[in-house]
Amino acid sequence: MASGNARVTLHDYQLATLHPMCDSAPDHAARLLQAIGATRSDAAEAERRWVAWLRDSDRPKTVEDYEGLGWGSPDHTETVNRGGSEIRYARWNLTFWPAFYVELIEIPNQSRVISRQFMRRPELSRPKLETVTDLIPWSCTYFEFHDSATLGPFAHVDGLGSIGDVTAIAAKDPATGHDRIYWARFDWSLLQSVQTAPTSWTKYDWQP
Repeated sequence: MASGNARVTLHDYQLATLHPMCDSAPDHAARLLQAIGATRSDAAEAERRWVAWLRDSDRPKTVEDYEGLGWGSPDHTETVNRGGSEIRYARWNLTFWPAFYVELIEIPNQSRVISRQFMRRPELSRPKLETVTDLIPWSCTYFEFHDSATLGPFAHVDGLGSIGDVTAIAAKDPATGHDRIYWARFDWSLLQSVQTAPTSWTKYDWQP
């Protein structure tokens, strides 16, 4: 259960995840803040309390901890057996991003959540991702991006699955038709922006 008097509801969590997006997708974040009647300062405070809860104990967090934190019961749970180990999935629908849910992956016999990310709700169709112009903020998840049949190749640049993940992508420049390398940024596995890669970027001498 949540320790002490800590309480970060699912609404608070969403507000916390929105705070870094104020920099990575500022226009979209500003519109959402206005729609929910919140400010960037509110988002910063929510993120402060969220991070404080994550760090308040050396003990790994469990799905039960999130429930006791104020999230309530998941909208969907599933337990599967992979390689002889049980894996539990717990999913809560997101009101800030109605097309998505936040998914926790827990290994029950280790009593710990090992992953937390945004995923598209399964009853909704995936976006059509064919060109760079289709890659608008919040349009797709990291996994949908990499599953595109027409985009790529891809190369990992930075990140560990939370804030500021960057993937390089080779794609046609819609203005010139020439091959160009772009950087796609993700926060919590949700696409935030796509920009032309720095001209100095030559990691592994990777070329499209």
